[in-house]
Amino acid sequence: MGGTFDPIHHGHLILGRDAFEALDLHTLVFVPNHLSPHKLGGFAAPPELRAAMVRAAIEGEEGFAIDEVEILRGGPSYTIDTILHLRILHPEADLFYLIGEDNLAALHTWRRIDELCHMVQLVVMARGADGPPHPYITLHQRRVDISATDIRTRIAKGQSIRYLVPEKVHAIIEKHQLYRGVISS
Repeated sequence: MGGTFDPIHHGHLILGRDAFEALDLHTLVFVPNHLSPHKLGGFAAPPELRAAMVRAAIEGEEGFAIDEVEILRGGPSYTIDTILHLRILHPEADLFYLIGEDNLAALHTWRRIDELCHMVQLVVMARGADGPPHPYITLHQRRVDISATDIRTRIAKGQSIRYLVPEKVHAIIEKHQLYRGVISS
């Protein structure tokens, strides 16, 4: 499960656990990106702090792990490069890659998408039963209306984010004064 995780929140964790159980996975690996090629404007939190928030959020969660390969690699993060890395580490594993249904429209723009589709089983986290047809595994996700954008906006406005992020993530946000005065999309 790749993403910006700026910040990681309970929605990511709930949907991750749902996919973990529905697909009967051995491990769900969270891969925070360094710089999304689709969001070249950057992020409100530095990559190292986003990774720290992911580590804090999944600490003690059975079956959840983090791989910081994209952050360590630096530059734009391309899924194909990460999958090649994981394939080397786990040559016999069946790899699944979770994406939100909202990513389908731009999937054709992903670097080496045809090769990627041969290396992993794409799993679309669909929000409704009436989504467009596609050749990928579809998991109909529960409605979890939590977004990182909303969390950043709430912090910038001085509003509470209690119940939206794990307490350990909230502590990192507070310690580093993340998202203060930054209202972003």
